[in-house]
Amino acid sequence: MLKCNQSIFGVLNMVGNNANVLDMEKEQLKQVIKNLAKKNNMTASDLATQAGVAPSTITGFLNDVPGRGHYGLSARTQGKISDAFPEFREQIETPQVIASTFSVPIIGMWDADYRVNGLQLGMPSSFLTSWSNEMDNYSAVIRSPNFFSKLNLNTENRFYLFKNVYADSLTETENKQVYATTEHGNFIGYQTKGKDAYYLNNFFDKRIEIAGKVLKASKIEWTRQV
Repeated sequence: MLKCNQSIFGVLNMVGNNANVLDMEKEQLKQVIKNLAKKNNMTASDLATQAGVAPSTITGFLNDVPGRGHYGLSARTQGKISDAFPEFREQIETPQVIASTFSVPIIGMWDADYRVNGLQLGMPSSFLTSWSNEMDNYSAVIRSPNFFSKLNLNTENRFYLFKNVYADSLTETENKQVYATTEHGNFIGYQTKGKDAYYLNNFFDKRIEIAGKVLKASKIEWTRQV
């Protein structure tokens, strides 16, 4: 089991903050697209073509293809799908009715070197969500405020959520974004297979050398914009 920090700095309340077309969770967005294609008797590639989107953009996103699935779908791409399929926007903007809310522990901060460090004084150590009735089985890591500013990329902050158990086998998390315990600490990265073991890559498909070999991993299941 992953160990979680106790809540000592207060709670960041996110109840009722349902995601919209720009920031909804990756996994739910995948399911919406799959359902939309099935409803219209299309493949994902056909759906993309009708929306004026490169098929590889959609299939890469659905299959977590390195270089395409890592970043989700841009607002522009989602807008094109919405224009071609109005029900797409309706589905992702319809709030889900959940009977209960859950406190999700934040166990660390994901820094610019991809290492998960301890929380800084004053940072929230949990947040409340009503997004899913299974959130009581999850933990989260928050991205450091300066994570993407150092990489000259998007600076929005996000929570990265994963189940409180490691995968039974590292083959289950191969080519996935993961929270991983490695030879040299805890990191978030993309688990890739090397000659002798599994390693982590960064957003640019470069090896995170300071991490070393992956020992255990839990797939990143959801992201939530702060």
